[in-house]
Amino acid sequence: MQMRKKTNIWIVVTAAAVIVEVWALYVLGASAARWRPAMIVAEEPAARALYEAMIEAAHQARTLSYRSFCSGPGSGPSAYSVQLKKPNLVRVEMTNGMSTKVTTVVGDGDRLRVFWSGDRPFLKVDDFERNESTQSNVYVDMAGSPAGVADEMARLGVAWSDLVWSPSVFFNGADEFEPHIDGIRLRGTNEASGEECDVIEVSYFKAQRTRHYWLSRKDHLPRRVKEIVRLADTNRVIAEEWARVEVNAAISDERFAWSPPEGFRAWEPPELEDFLLKPGSDAPDFELPSISGDAIRLSDLRDEVVWLCLWQVGSPECREQMRYLQSLHGKTKDKGLAILGVNVADDRRIAQTFVRDEAISFPCVLDSSEGAARLFAEGYGMKSSEGPVNFVIGRDGKIVDAWYGQDSNRAPAALQAAGGQDVDR
Repeated sequence: MQMRKKTNIWIVVTAAAVIVEVWALYVLGASAARWRPAMIVAEEPAARALYEAMIEAAHQARTLSYRSFCSGPGSGPSAYSVQLKKPNLVRVEMTNGMSTKVTTVVGDGDRLRVFWSGDRPFLKVDDFERNESTQSNVYVDMAGSPAGVADEMARLGVAWSDLVWSPSVFFNGADEFEPHIDGIRLRGTNEASGEECDVIEVSYFKAQRTRHYWLSRKDHLPRRVKEIVRLADTNRVIAEEWARVEVNAAISDERFAWSPPEGFRAWEPPELEDFLLKPGSDAPDFELPSISGDAIRLSDLRDEVVWLCLWQVGSPECREQMRYLQSLHGKTKDKGLAILGVNVADDRRIAQTFVRDEAISFPCVLDSSEGAARLFAEGYGMKSSEGPVNFVIGRDGKIVDAWYGQDSNRAPAALQAAGGQDVDR
């Protein structure tokens, strides 16, 4: 008990300190300037070598444990204790702000279990009715790999500030955004967590997202990561500070095992899709500006089947979906199927650059106003804008189907049910 109290005090004090550090990083390194092509960094071989050394160090490690503190100007602090062990074991303990309530995730390669030190908090996948009836003595038992633990925690919404450096690098030897790197450059040396570090800047998606890594010269792993995501009205900034880093230390397999106490029951969180408009519902009409500035009115497409897709530049899955929809548009644009893209997140110039570079010719809404975001969050039931969100709307203006992500079976079935074209992915 005494050790737990000391640990909680240490977490609270350090989390408070990291808030100050993050604000300093924000002021010094994340100007509010709008995106411009000059932000795309040039490729420097020496910087690329440091990045590759980080990936290799994580990939070669048998175990990795560290404390991590994440925060940013737009989000509260979250403190993590991370333990990773190859081939497939993970344990993450997390607290938010000043709270001593711990969220723990353990994984054995096939399943992830999530449990709390008290009543579970209100999550992203919650509504008030579900939360009230499933607060106490519950845990989550779901399929999931250790590499995806950060994504699953983000989907549930357990943390105020999500992890920047994903454990997937440790297990898979790759970052999910690695295929979208534009360039890497050196930013000198700096001290972080009391260690001398090489600092590199990595540009993704033509500088829509940038990360700065402070890489320890001792083991080539991060001691700090700062991420800037350039959105429509602001830069979303988050910094992750590492401490107590241990590589290849012995970790007992017992750390990754957990059995629910007597009286606890498994709770199955709803999928984000469960909140989307149901088939047969009226699709809320809207009149919003297109990417070129013209007005787009959904009701003007009433005589056609509509595939409405919400997307954003910084999502690899969205980019792939937009390319597919462009291919489909070329085949069906005169056959009663209207494809409509909607972007309520991105800076106009970043979105326009993607649309131009990919030769997207179907109409796209681009409106990051609070009203547009509320329309799709409340009117269409979007709990998250991560990944493409798809709605097939019939000629009568009613929802035929709605889903997240790419689904090779869902789209053809929905279009056929709506009386549209048969398509093959």
